[in-house]
Amino acid sequence: VAALLEKIGKQELEGGRTRQRQLGVLREDPAEDMRLLSATAVRDREETLQLCANLAEEGHWEEVREILQPYSHNNILKRRTIRKVNLAQSLNISGLEMLRKALMRMPRRVVQAHQKRAGVVVALCNVDGVPSLMFEKRSTHLRAHPDEVCLPGGMVSDIEDTSIVTTCLREMHEEIEGLPQPISVLGVLRCNWGEVHHLVGVAVTPVVCFVGEVGEAKLKPNPDEVAEVFTIPLINFLRRDDWISREGFAPI
Repeated sequence: VAALLEKIGKQELEGGRTRQRQLGVLREDPAEDMRLLSATAVRDREETLQLCANLAEEGHWEEVREILQPYSHNNILKRRTIRKVNLAQSLNISGLEMLRKALMRMPRRVVQAHQKRAGVVVALCNVDGVPSLMFEKRSTHLRAHPDEVCLPGGMVSDIEDTSIVTTCLREMHEEIEGLPQPISVLGVLRCNWGEVHHLVGVAVTPVVCFVGEVGEAKLKPNPDEVAEVFTIPLINFLRRDDWISREGFAPI
């Protein structure tokens, strides 16, 4: 039993056992699990393993089963399912942290480079306590996509921008005045730029941000680029019957 526990402990530290199942205890990535676990958590786990080993030697398998039940595959998935952002109340620190961690867990994609790159802001906000998403309506005199609804953002500037996040924040402030400060960057949606390029001719990277409470904010769109700024409650996007999907086109 001691040799078995030593082998299990070594595999756990290397992430081997959880990697085989592609399922961590706290995060989907087993390696991230190990990085996030504190020394106290590691010690608690070792004590749990030692307790189970002692019970196993004495033949108390039902007690071992009860102790290990929280670590079963189904219970891990159940805990993850429960942790959802409550769209019936204002986005708060806890909800934003869940979103931030979910974005960090998204699989990284390696794609080809594109000459034309842009960034858009998935601008989350609260409107009188209602979690919402901010949109713009483009000015009618623009040459490209006039009078269309879009997300804040624009083309990458090789001179001004050091990152895609810089692009998004710069463009949003140029397009909308009166935004609450500071704006919290939650993460990047790791989509396939090539797929977006196929649809619109530009490789677009979405950056998720939290703008804050805008219910009483006096937002002033830049008339040279934006005709109107408006918001839609996030819960509305969960109504699948309201979406229209066509092959080869983005859903609307």
